[in-house]
Amino acid sequence: MKKNLYIIGARGFGRELALELPSWNGFCEHYDIKGFLDDKADALDGFTGYPPIVSSVEAFMPDKDDVVVCGLGAVKWRKKYIELLLEKGCRFDTFLAPTVRVKATARIGMGVVVLSNSGVSADVVVGDFVLCHPNVTLGHDTKIGSHAVLENGVFCGGFVEVGSAATLHTRATVLPHCKIGENAVVGACSCVISKVKAGVTVFGNPAHKIVI
Repeated sequence: MKKNLYIIGARGFGRELALELPSWNGFCEHYDIKGFLDDKADALDGFTGYPPIVSSVEAFMPDKDDVVVCGLGAVKWRKKYIELLLEKGCRFDTFLAPTVRVKATARIGMGVVVLSNSGVSADVVVGDFVLCHPNVTLGHDTKIGSHAVLENGVFCGGFVEVGSAATLHTRATVLPHCKIGENAVVGACSCVISKVKAGVTVFGNPAHKIVI
C-alpha cells in the first residue's frame, strides 16, 4: 500500500520537492503526494501543476498511512514545524535522490533529504532532519548534527563536525577536522579553515566572523 505524503510548505523549496520527488525511480510505487501543509492558503495562487494546500501545519492531524517531508529551507522554520508535527505523532521518512552516492558504513537519520549528485563517504553520520541540497560532498568521518542545512555545492572534508541547526550556504567549503558550532552560519562561497563557534556567522576566504 502506498503512503500518503504531505509536504511542509508550499513556497519555493516545497514546490521544488513536489516536482522532484515523483521523478525519482520507484518513488511513485511507494508514495502518493496528497498536498502541502501551509498556513498561507493562497501560497499557490498563480502557480499550476502542483498538489493542493490541504491544511495548515497547526490543524493537520495524521492518519496511520501518512508521512511528512519538510519543504522549508530555513533552519528556524524547519525545526519549528517539524517539532510541532512530531508532537502530533507524524512520521518522517528519509529521501535520498537516486544519484546520491552513500558508502555502506555511513549512517543517515530520520527525516533526512539529500538531493541529486551528492556524496556521503565512509563512516559519515548524518543526524535527523538534515537537508542537503544538490552536489553536497561529505568527506569520510564527517558528522552532521540534526536540523542542519547544507546548500548547493557545499564541501566538507574528512572529520568535519557540523553542529545541530547550523547552515552552510551555497558552495561553502569546510576543510578537514574543522568544527562548526550549533546554530552557526557559514556564508556562500566561504572557506572555513578553523573552528566556528556556536551561533556565529562567518563569511569570506578564509571565513571570519561578521556581525549581521
